[in-house]
Amino acid sequence: MNDRSDQAAKARDYFSRPGFKRMLEAVWKRYASLEKAGGHAVISRSTAAECEAINTFFGWYKKPGDDIRVPLADFEQELLESAFTFTITELHEVLTGEPLRTKSDRELLAMQEWGRLFETLEAQFAEQGTPLQPAVAEWLSGLRHGRAAGYRTLRELWRAAPETAQRELASATCAWNLLLAGDATAGLGENGSPPSAVRLPVLAAQTTGDPHALDRNVPAGRLLFQALRSKELGKQFAETDQTDPSDPEAIPGLSSGVDTLEAREIYRSAGIFDDDISSLVHIYCPWDGGNGPYVLSLRQVEITSVLSPITDFYVVENPAVFSTLVDLNEANESAYTAGPMLVCTSGPASAAALRLIDRYMEENLVSGHLYYSGDFDVKGISIGNVLASRYGDRFTAWRFNRESYMEGCALALPNGVTLSTEERLRLAKMQAIWDNSLCNTMRDVGRKLFQEQIIVNLINDWRKAVIGGEIGGRLHSK
Repeated sequence: MNDRSDQAAKARDYFSRPGFKRMLEAVWKRYASLEKAGGHAVISRSTAAECEAINTFFGWYKKPGDDIRVPLADFEQELLESAFTFTITELHEVLTGEPLRTKSDRELLAMQEWGRLFETLEAQFAEQGTPLQPAVAEWLSGLRHGRAAGYRTLRELWRAAPETAQRELASATCAWNLLLAGDATAGLGENGSPPSAVRLPVLAAQTTGDPHALDRNVPAGRLLFQALRSKELGKQFAETDQTDPSDPEAIPGLSSGVDTLEAREIYRSAGIFDDDISSLVHIYCPWDGGNGPYVLSLRQVEITSVLSPITDFYVVENPAVFSTLVDLNEANESAYTAGPMLVCTSGPASAAALRLIDRYMEENLVSGHLYYSGDFDVKGISIGNVLASRYGDRFTAWRFNRESYMEGCALALPNGVTLSTEERLRLAKMQAIWDNSLCNTMRDVGRKLFQEQIIVNLINDWRKAVIGGEIGGRLHSK
């Protein structure tokens, strides 16, 4: 089960409590009426169970018998900052298996103008003598009837500018049809032999004349990605003997964000390669002659046939900390033939960093753990949670728990950086997977603590790891 599926399961379990029933019904009704997260959902003469559920979720103190007014904007904000990270419409899909249809949605589906959007597109393909591939035709039919992935994106486009919606849908449709017809790679290989995939900008240029027309931050690119992702998720449901929902956007997590590696796999399953040069990871292996550090692109990580075994990963968030540890150059080549690898993520782990670590784990080339040290702030906790969730028992916090935070704050200068009110509120709703007291402690103390401020401890740990091999679980307790 992937992270979003797990979140969906937890959301269904959490909101199945009877105390949420009337509140959710009121939220759905109000959202459908206003077509946005606005106004209030009113629960009149609340019961004890409703007060308990709502008070726990919002941190309120409502008494049985009260009329409870729930601002939809606050409810959605709480959802997004919770462990579920769903919007109101996404939560509706997860809990009911159906999209949340607004009044305008129902009117839109009945309008002849909406139907002409698809009739015009189909006529264009017919005039060109280009048959629509079955999967593409099925997707267009689903969009027309509000059942396919991308419907919400297309709906908003059409409401704002029908001409834009027509153009963007045509671009996405043409690109996917070209892929499925096998024509996207024609002439791109040597000696007339087409390659197995086409780069996304090349596909965009072939279909629209603009290399960036299918980027995921533009409408046509979003539509294409949503279609590809729903198709891939549909395959997964079939392979596990599950029933593919009639509404592909009701698949948990479909309309949510995805990490960079997941996005690349979705593209590649459809025969599309995207940018594998810009995604970089910095590494250093002092036991291997003390050479480096090196910068590897995602392409280099993936095409390298043989990787050298290591004992452990030591992962840091900040480049300055990485360079400071590299400066030590404490190599002892005679002690062992394999040792730790130092990795810098430079913020959230890139696709190159994740793929490198994935390969080592999958190919059993790392004998120990992944030690992670980050900044004691919201972003650092988020990065750590991604790695901890991804690598499970192989993950160990490196000077990155409550004790290290308190020790660092005690030694830090008094005029350090404080956490903003928003950051403290976010920490109140977060939890570090490896230490369930860390976020609450950071919120209460109210200070940020950066890796650079505990650099002496990191230096000592790294020196021990390089000179004497792995230092094991002792890191976790420091």
